[in-house]
Amino acid sequence: TGLAVDPDGTIFVADGNAIRKIGGVLPMVTTINKGDRGTRDGSLAVSRFNRPSGIAVDNKGDLIIADSENRLVRRISPDKGSHEITPDEIAARREKPEEFRTAQPARWPYDPPTTKRDIAGTLGEVRGLVATDSDQVWFHNGLDIAGSYGETARFVRTEKVLKPIAAENFNTLRELIRLPTLGYIHIRLGRDSSGALFDDPRFQFQRDPLGKLTNVRVPRGTRFEAGDRIGTLNSMNHVHLIAGRSGSEMNALDALILPGISDSRPPVIEKVTLFDANWREIETPTANSRITLRDRIRIVVKAFDQVDGNNERRRLGLYRVWYQLFRGDAPLSPGPDAGIKFDRTPPNEAVKFVYANGSHSGATGETIFNYIATNSVEADTYREGFLDPSQLESGTYILRAFAADYFGNTTTKDLSIEVIK
Repeated sequence: TGLAVDPDGTIFVADGNAIRKIGGVLPMVTTINKGDRGTRDGSLAVSRFNRPSGIAVDNKGDLIIADSENRLVRRISPDKGSHEITPDEIAARREKPEEFRTAQPARWPYDPPTTKRDIAGTLGEVRGLVATDSDQVWFHNGLDIAGSYGETARFVRTEKVLKPIAAENFNTLRELIRLPTLGYIHIRLGRDSSGALFDDPRFQFQRDPLGKLTNVRVPRGTRFEAGDRIGTLNSMNHVHLIAGRSGSEMNALDALILPGISDSRPPVIEKVTLFDANWREIETPTANSRITLRDRIRIVVKAFDQVDGNNERRRLGLYRVWYQLFRGDAPLSPGPDAGIKFDRTPPNEAVKFVYANGSHSGATGETIFNYIATNSVEADTYREGFLDPSQLESGTYILRAFAADYFGNTTTKDLSIEVIK
C-alpha cells in the first residue's frame, strides 16, 4: 500500500507489516525489517510495523513511513540519535477498555439489538492443536457470537472505514471487514446467503469478464451506523467480533458492554498436573501418597469456562490463570499478579507459553485448554517460569490453582505437595 524510490533508483515498498527493498546491480527483493506485526524501534533487524500505508524518501535519504495501525510516523535512518519509542509510550497510546466502552453504547450484531446471544469463543483461546512439532497455532483475538447460517449481521457501533483495504478474504470462510477499532469476520459482505447483492452502494463489487463476482471493496471514508447491515453469516455460523485496533485488540467482554450479558457460572478445573523442567509428568507412587518435589516444576491447569446461556458442550477459554503456594494459611508466592491474563491479545509467539501440548480448539475436534500456570503472559509480555523447591524449606505445602473468568467467578483446586531436599 506504499511505494517510494530513492535518488539511486532503489524501490521501497510497504507490504503488509514488512518494508521491502528492490535494488542493486542485479536487483533483488529484500525485507529490511522484522516483518512481524508490532511496534518496535531500534535496528532494522528487530523493528516492527503495523500495516504501514505510506512511504516516502526525504531530502537526506531517510525513509519516512506512515505506520497506520500504530498511528505513528516512523523514520528509518542511520542517525542513532533519534528517539526510540518506549514500552510506556506504546501502552499510553493504546485505547483503554473503560474509554472504549463509554465512547458509544454497543448492541448485539443481530436483530433484535438487545436480545442476548450465545457466546461461542473468547479472546486468548488457542486455535489449532498445540504440539511439539507444530507452529500452526494462534490466539483467538475476538468474541464469537453465535447465529444461524444466512442470518443478517449488523454493525454494533457507528464507525468510519479508514484502512486502504478494509474488506479481505472475499468468498472464503474468513471474509471480513476491518474498521479502525472494530472488526467483523465470517460474513458475506453486502450480500445474502444466495449471493444476491444488497442494494447498498457502500459495497463495491468487482467481476471478471464473465460477470462472476471476484471481490468487494469498501472505500476509505465510508460510514456505517450502528444497526446497518454488514452482510450474512457464512457456514461458520457466528460473527467473530474484534474490539480494538489491529495489534492491540482488547477483550471484547471488557471493551463492549453488550446488553443483557451475564455470567454467574464459575470456571471448571478438570485437572492440575505437575511436570519437571523437561516436561516429564510427576506422579505419586500410590493413589493416596503426596507428591514430592526436589527440582523445578511446571504447573499445568486443564480448565474451561461457560457463560450464562451456554449449553454443556460449549467450552470457553479463561480470562486468568495463576497459582499460589501456601504453608498453613500463609501464601508464599506472588498470586494473582502473576500467571496468565487475557485483557489484550498476546503475540502469537506466546501461544506455547500459555498452552501445553494437547491443547486444542477451533471449528472441529475436542476443546482442550491446558494452561501453563507457572508462566507469565500478559499483553506483549511473556516469559517462562517454574516453581522452584530450592527456594523453599523442606516440608508440606498446599499448591492452589486458580481459574477465573472476566466476570470475577473464580474456581480453585488444591494439591498437597512435599518438598524434600
